[in-house]
Amino acid sequence: MNTRSTLKPFSSLQRLKSTVCPLKLRPVAVVLVFFLCCSSSALFAQDQQSIKAGKKPLVSKEEQSEGLVIEKGLKFSILTFSLSSRNAVNDNNFFVNYLNQKKSSWTVRADGGYILKKNLGAGLGLSYGQSKENNLIKAADGALTSNRSFSNNYGVRPFIKNFIPLDRKNRFYIVNQTEIQLLFDRSIKESTVNEILTRTYTSKDTYGVGLRPGLMIFIVKNFAFETTVDIFGINTSVETGRTTGQPDTRVTTTDMNFKINILKIGFGFSTYF
Repeated sequence: MNTRSTLKPFSSLQRLKSTVCPLKLRPVAVVLVFFLCCSSSALFAQDQQSIKAGKKPLVSKEEQSEGLVIEKGLKFSILTFSLSSRNAVNDNNFFVNYLNQKKSSWTVRADGGYILKKNLGAGLGLSYGQSKENNLIKAADGALTSNRSFSNNYGVRPFIKNFIPLDRKNRFYIVNQTEIQLLFDRSIKESTVNEILTRTYTSKDTYGVGLRPGLMIFIVKNFAFETTVDIFGINTSVETGRTTGQPDTRVTTTDMNFKINILKIGFGFSTYF
């Protein structure tokens, strides 16, 4: 601070004193004003040095980000799992009665990607899952049928992912994943009717596009909890089957569906680095 430009000459001060009011300058007051001026100059100089050195100004705790800003250059990995299960006894349907039914399936998926620009990323997802089913069915005519099935499924999904922040602290995000789906399912089914066993091998390949919206919450910086669900898809599938004592089959199906299955919601964890 330049004191010469702010302090008036002594003669001007005497004229001001004589025209306005009598003013007494005590030594303690003069020392205090001088000290405050010097302290302000020192603090200002220190701030300027901090800015030149590249140090960021202090931010209040309320304004600090508790999550993470999704910016270009970040890499991310996501591990998601889903589980579905159904057990039923004497479940009466219109045509059949499930005397006993046990059905379960699970899927594990790993995604990896790169943030192309703020709140937009791209990557590749790989998945693997299994499903099992064991039924004892009583038909309307009283015939008993025992069915058992087991299947493996694999998936390759290139995707683009959007992030929509919900708060200023970048902790909550709405996410949406648009992906190309390449799915491969292999299954075997055994059916026993009147002690006659019939076995069927099925191969199903599916190609299409799907949407997977969800919610992401940063637990700590760079580590988040994420939940997603498949709600829309346009798929074409080619299914071939080989059954004991019957000719081989081939079925091609194209469908568009919009549905939410709460039993197949995916829960997972993601890291950003």
